[in-house]
Amino acid sequence: MAPKGDASIKQEAVDLTATSEKKNATKKKEEEQEESMSEEDLELKERLETCVSTVINKEKEAAVTIALRQKALDVIVNELRTATSSMTSVPKPLKFLRPHFADIQTLYQSLVNNEAATAAADNETLEFRARLSDVLSVLAMTMGKPEERESLKYKLLGMKDYDTLIAKGVASKHAEDNLGSWGHEFVRSLAGEIGQEYNARVLDGADPESDEAFQDLLGMVRVIVPFEVTHNAEAEAIDLLIEVQRLKNLLE
Repeated sequence: MAPKGDASIKQEAVDLTATSEKKNATKKKEEEQEESMSEEDLELKERLETCVSTVINKEKEAAVTIALRQKALDVIVNELRTATSSMTSVPKPLKFLRPHFADIQTLYQSLVNNEAATAAADNETLEFRARLSDVLSVLAMTMGKPEERESLKYKLLGMKDYDTLIAKGVASKHAEDNLGSWGHEFVRSLAGEIGQEYNARVLDGADPESDEAFQDLLGMVRVIVPFEVTHNAEAEAIDLLIEVQRLKNLLE
């Protein structure tokens, strides 16, 4: 292997310095933001970070049971719901959870990667995973990659777990409250991704006249449309039905 020239070494040194300066600037900015936070905001930030730490359980402590992680997740859910019920700007819980989005995604992926573990998952684990997908769906509304429709992806994955629980005869306390309860802005965002996913499937060859290839999407449409109609958003309900070519369903 040929030795590096002076120019190459100098460039590496410049790159390392630039990276270090960028990290320092980011850290300094975060510290300044924390200093300017109110006591209430700091308390919220710390509470959410503690809950995220419990939910992820990076050290895999045996004492941190699924039940305990579920309780921590419920705190996150309550904070998000309160904040997203009426969004005029990016809610503080979303801002504080942004740095943890990738870690929560990694946790979720670890829970679905092992098919054998999924098949043998107990009801408590399935409920936890479904609830985790609800949270990721909401976070992805502002943090996900729009072209990948991550908000919709996580919501559909969560619905599968809720359906599995129902098929096992387990009454999930969360299955019925995971759409409209997150607020109108979330429902609007999700409806947009449903329209995009519907069109993508049609382009891939799905028959728009048949419901078979769109059962998961249409199931959500059947929940979203009544929600929008009862919240004085009839135009949005009609737009969604037009997007999925099901305007006739308005008469049902």
